[in-house]
Amino acid sequence: MNARASLLLALTLSLGCGHRGNPLPPLRKTPPPLQDFRLAQRGDTLEVSAAAPRASVDGVPYEEVTVEFLYGEGEVDLMKAGSRRAARTEGGRLVVATLSLPAPGKLVRAAARGVSGHDAGPRTLIQALVAQPPLEAPRDLTAELLPGGVALAWKGEQPKAVPPPVLAPPPGPRLPGFPGATPSPAGAVPAPAAAAPPATPPVAPPKTPPAGSPTTPPVEPAGEPAPGAAAGPAREKGPGPTAGPEAPKAPASGFFLYRRVGDAPFAGPLLEAPLEGRAHTDKSAPLGSTACYVVRAVASVRPLIESGPSNESCVGVRDVAAPATPAGLAILPRENGLQALWSPSTEPDLAGYRLYRAAGDGPSDKLAELPPGTTDFLDETARKGVVYRYSLSAFDQAGNESPPSAAVEGTLP
Repeated sequence: MNARASLLLALTLSLGCGHRGNPLPPLRKTPPPLQDFRLAQRGDTLEVSAAAPRASVDGVPYEEVTVEFLYGEGEVDLMKAGSRRAARTEGGRLVVATLSLPAPGKLVRAAARGVSGHDAGPRTLIQALVAQPPLEAPRDLTAELLPGGVALAWKGEQPKAVPPPVLAPPPGPRLPGFPGATPSPAGAVPAPAAAAPPATPPVAPPKTPPAGSPTTPPVEPAGEPAPGAAAGPAREKGPGPTAGPEAPKAPASGFFLYRRVGDAPFAGPLLEAPLEGRAHTDKSAPLGSTACYVVRAVASVRPLIESGPSNESCVGVRDVAAPATPAGLAILPRENGLQALWSPSTEPDLAGYRLYRAAGDGPSDKLAELPPGTTDFLDETARKGVVYRYSLSAFDQAGNESPPSAAVEGTLP
């Protein structure tokens, strides 16, 4: 086979039969459902927030994406007649928008969705609240660094709890297999007729009900979770229709504490449930930082209705906890002096020991400062016939010193 024939054979093998297959469809840039959507009343304003998606439903990463909030008073159709507030941001960022607070007693409903170009993602569940008169903010917040953490205290009245709104499902198509009226969970708003019902375990369809039997359209589950709260327990699967929701717990009220570290913004509440008291010790503030705190009065957790912030109180967080007092101090006479012995301390940040001595009824003075790992010291300056009183303390790398041990006497004969 000559070179020309070899080249033609190679081209034929590389091209195969010439069939390239069906082209793949382009990746969609449609945003997925938004995460962490919340509607809240904070002070004299409404606040809506949601986390912008990082990538589309097909995994196309976003450099920028728009978060669109839809809101309105009463039972207005948010998609058709609701007001809109849009913010363009980087993917993954939390977007917060402040809205005007309507008159007390007005129902407010809101939802959110992501938008990329001409592609809009699905809206979130609708959340609702009834506007309340602004709550009185706590005052005189103080922060004090103690060995057990940052001790916080404040003044202010605990507000009366506000129950969540109860909304009746609007008229819509009736679905078979759901006998009886099932009340909507607190704060939930029914989905539009075109929305798919939430996923439930498959159940066997019941027998055809007699004419006129009541049925209930599907409703969306409750909207905003309590800040930091875990998801509720899963329902058990069964052969028949799922049971109705449990009776809602009494609404909680109290105070929420917020903390920021350094120049960072305030994060969510320190605790999942509001505090009923007016004091708390924060044991989780990071060492070496400046922690700043505010406190807000809370009338409802779901949906969140709270006051404006108190005054801000900041404190430098450092190690102020002293090590434990050393144990087992004993004084024994030796040929060249009095020997002090003790049990080793187990403090992880131990920096050393300080041995103190007093002669007779005189004052106690530091006799020696000893490195960690030392468990004895020979006092060669002790004089015969003098009664000495020895005590021992431990100190850590931050300079905190423990209380001295009980005095132990020793005498050279």
